[in-house]
Amino acid sequence: MERYLFVRVHYDTRVASLEPLGLEYLMACVKAEGRECWIHDEGIEGPFGRFRRLLEKIDRYKITFVGFSVISNTAWYVLELIAKLRAARPKVKIMVGGPEVIINYRDFMKKGIDFLSYDNGLDSFRKAVRGDFRPEVMKKCTGHAFRLNGKWVANPKGEPVNSYGIFPDRSHFYDNQDKFRVLAKGCFSVMKTSFSCPQQCNFCISRQFNSCTYREREDGEIIEEIMSIKNDKIFIIDDDFLVNRERVIRICRKLLELGCKKTFMIFARADSIVRCRDIMPLIYKAGFRDMLVGLEAVEDTTLEKYNKNSSVHLNRQAISILRRHNMVCVGLFVINYDFTHKDFMAINRFIRDEKLIWVLFSILIPFKGTAMYEENKDRLYKYKYKRTGGTSILIKPSKLPMLLFKMEFDFLYYVNYPRIYWAGITDLFNRKYRNGSEEK
Repeated sequence: MERYLFVRVHYDTRVASLEPLGLEYLMACVKAEGRECWIHDEGIEGPFGRFRRLLEKIDRYKITFVGFSVISNTAWYVLELIAKLRAARPKVKIMVGGPEVIINYRDFMKKGIDFLSYDNGLDSFRKAVRGDFRPEVMKKCTGHAFRLNGKWVANPKGEPVNSYGIFPDRSHFYDNQDKFRVLAKGCFSVMKTSFSCPQQCNFCISRQFNSCTYREREDGEIIEEIMSIKNDKIFIIDDDFLVNRERVIRICRKLLELGCKKTFMIFARADSIVRCRDIMPLIYKAGFRDMLVGLEAVEDTTLEKYNKNSSVHLNRQAISILRRHNMVCVGLFVINYDFTHKDFMAINRFIRDEKLIWVLFSILIPFKGTAMYEENKDRLYKYKYKRTGGTSILIKPSKLPMLLFKMEFDFLYYVNYPRIYWAGITDLFNRKYRNGSEEK
């Protein structure tokens, strides 16, 4: 039987070092099929000797199968690492999966890789594990590709799902809990309660998951997982947890009924916050205190370009509602390539006027697989995997020289991030927003 090691390669952890939820789901599947499995997480290890540590773990646990999780801006490094691993341990089977593979799996049909995993659910992966990834088994596994007689065979994805049918194995997280944290907020466990996104923002990759079909997990399954997590802070990574108002009400009431005292961080759209304004007291009481809000821009014309279906007025309303109910608003902003100096200053002015403490900025990324990518294919500038982390220029700015554009972007961080570091030094989040802080 195969012995598995799943690898998350190093990434930028300055803002957050998060639990590797996807790999924990795979680990749970492998163990459920009676195989042994480990996680190798470069994100929580030092920068020196990375490849040596990987080989040591492969040898120590007699690993025969290595799987890599790939996001867009780590794909280049994963491919380089695979080439080195193939040369050093030629008999080890290698699989790649993760968000970038799910969307663009054909880009990874490369030498040195044996299997691709890009299905919507996990049933086919479990079937492959059960059959030790033999060719006769792989032929029946939806959402997987494999080599047969030197050629790639790619199976179509299975149907959209509303559950993985298994809870993640969080043993790796629990063993290393002190190494995971969100800047100025502490250690959060990660979970998801839905798949894909019902919106159609043209720059966002999330809608492409689950075959562009939004599905929600059952309430009971969500509550059971929340209560089982051995951590008092949970980050729900749905694109918009507040999409279904009635579901939010049911979940909050059940959490209160069970006496849950956990603190929740979620993503939420501005229009969803406004739509749920009358139930904010219930949401607050249930422990939802921290919302990452895709404000994106401070001009309606820019929001229209993003197909955001929102407005600056809605953004201001949402911020006001969260402040009134003592909730954190983390403002997420996307920097467009037609920005002038005034546009950068307008974002700073908006942040100052709205008294936002926690903010994040990203230069617009035309992810391959999105409408934004297709619209701008002819304008791309040095488009490479390693440059899709949100801090690189991927389309030539139309109104500012490239160097000045990048300096204006960097200035946003220099001006705004001292407040976040000060919030961390003073423990503001735990004192003011954590569930239970009001009882002290």
